[in-house]
Formats: sequence, structure tokens, C-alpha cells
Amino acid sequence: MADNKIEQVSFNNEVYLISDLTPRAVEGFNVLIKAQQKLNDIATEVKILQAGQAGVSADLKNIIEEDKIKPQVQIEQEQVEEDK
Repeated sequence: MADNKIEQVSFNNEVYLISDLTPRAVEGFNVLIKAQQKLNDIATEVKILQAGQAGVSADLKNIIEEDKIKPQVQIEQEQVEEDK
């Protein structure tokens, strides 16, 4: 059976042996890994929420069309500067 123990880690374009890391460095790497995992989870949540938002927007567009709700006409007024 193969031993899948991690023996080295890459950081900042350098490779370090796990056995050379101090407890403080190990803690720093663990925090960095957990932060990356959380960012990945949040990115997934954002994608899910964006998909939901797009679905609700499409439903609302259909509701407006089916219920024949008309938008307000926007009239732009020219601003005339008075001569001083």
C-alpha cells in the first residue's frame, strides 16, 4: 500500500520539506490552505446565487410580459442655460 503522506510544500516559487518546517510555519500553511478552501467555497456559493438571481430575473421578465405591465415612458428634458 502506498504512503500518501505529503513530504514537501510549494510556496512563493520555492519548495520546502515538511520536516524542515517549524510549528509556526506549519500553522501558517494550514491557515493559508483553509483560507483558500473558504474562498473556493464562497466562489461556488456566488455562482449558485448568480444562477438563482438569473432565474428569478427571467421569471420576473415573463411575469411583466404576461401581465402586460407597461414601463413608464421617460421624457428627457433639455436644460437651457440662461444667459447671464
